[in-house]
Amino acid sequence: METNKRFKASFVLNVLIVVLVFIGIKVMMSVNSDALTAGSWEAFKYFTFQSNILIGIVAGIYAYFQWQIMHKKRDKIPHVLLVFNHVAVTAVGLTFVVVVAFLAPGYGFDKMYNNANLFYHALVPLTAIINFLFFEKEAKIKFKETLFAIIPSFAYGVVYFIVVASQNAYGDLSIDFYAFGKDGPFIGALNFLAVMAIAYTLGLFLYFINNLCFKKRK
Repeated sequence: METNKRFKASFVLNVLIVVLVFIGIKVMMSVNSDALTAGSWEAFKYFTFQSNILIGIVAGIYAYFQWQIMHKKRDKIPHVLLVFNHVAVTAVGLTFVVVVAFLAPGYGFDKMYNNANLFYHALVPLTAIINFLFFEKEAKIKFKETLFAIIPSFAYGVVYFIVVASQNAYGDLSIDFYAFGKDGPFIGALNFLAVMAIAYTLGLFLYFINNLCFKKRK
């Protein structure tokens, strides 16, 4: 695929990500919720929803700059946006990995991919990952910048456990809704570290595969 065609394909995929996020919100607000599908603004408390909103915003901004480049109004994507894009794709990719590897086998794939979850757990993450790996040839960041990829999940986890600890709500699903602390604070901390490890591993995977594909395109 020629570079120009690949660039345009990336633009289309970024626009598609924005559309899918908006459709997910629409579905979320219009259906009755169950235990695994938030149907109201309560969804804002979940990392899945927050990461999807993040990738929607970043993809929209990215598409705007791509549009400017295609119309000769700009030469390249700002480097800071490349970093933000890697961070956002890692964050939404984390939700995909956690659902596929841990939640779906326990709760059932039908429940984890129904209603808005189909968009938030599958369509948006997969579109973002495919776009980043195979179409965004400009997604070149420095290796040390891959550390930024864990910021969303780290910040979310810190706030989450502060709330749980402050109310001694370990295992109380109304507050400890991910049940990370159901076996106590020590196990909860280990769960948190495991999520950080998964997030950074995913960030490195995206970084190395994108670089590999980039080299092959030259």
